[in-house]
Amino acid sequence: MPDSVLPAPSQDGSMQGEHCHVFALRWADMDMLQHVNNTVYFRAIEEARMQIFGPLRHLFAPGIGVVLARAECDFLKPMSWPGNIEIVHRLVRIGRSSLDCNILIRKQGEPDTVYARSRAIVVLSDLASGKSSPWPAALLEQLQKQFAAAPSQAGG
Repeated sequence: MPDSVLPAPSQDGSMQGEHCHVFALRWADMDMLQHVNNTVYFRAIEEARMQIFGPLRHLFAPGIGVVLARAECDFLKPMSWPGNIEIVHRLVRIGRSSLDCNILIRKQGEPDTVYARSRAIVVLSDLASGKSSPWPAALLEQLQKQFAAAPSQAGG
């Protein structure tokens, strides 16, 4: 990775970098059709996001936090229990106070099958005023380390 605070943009302008988190499915995560319930996808994505930002919490100024500004998900194929979900965050853009990720949802052991595609935008915010806050340099440096420099076997 270059000596900058951000991953290098690719030719299409997107950022290079991924973060993968494995989320254990439970039998109770299925709906009456025996598919993983749509809310579980969002919960798994949330847990993966906390794996990215949780270890960096000590770098946040008091009263500053990460707020989810946008979340969307396209469900492509039903998933069922048993197994584990792989949540792959692909860093797309880091703005002055925001971070934009495309997210792939796969079942562990099925690297070529994408069950859902998601997108999330988080904003660093002053929690009292609700106004955005710029990313501190130290936090950007650590975010860079959270995302792998080389693309994973993420597929899709």
